[in-house]
Amino acid sequence: MNEYIPLKDYAIKNRISIYQAIKLVKNNKVESITKEIDGKEVIYIKNSKPNIPKQDNKPKEITLQSLQEEIENLKNRVKILEDKLNNKI
Repeated sequence: MNEYIPLKDYAIKNRISIYQAIKLVKNNKVESITKEIDGKEVIYIKNSKPNIPKQDNKPKEITLQSLQEEIENLKNRVKILEDKLNNKI
């Protein structure tokens, strides 16, 4: 499978946006070449699957303890911000 396909076709095939495909090329996550056709530079990407980690869409388990910890963290952040604000006045 050493054939190269245009960037747009690669994005469609892998169900990603063209912007994401460009980011893969710029970050060297996929093998690509640039050719000049009719005075325009066209990016071709090697026909393979990208190395994109899958995002876990499972919701985080919420417990009473985790909510209380979150509240304490937020209170601490608010206190720090208030102190910074009071020091500037």
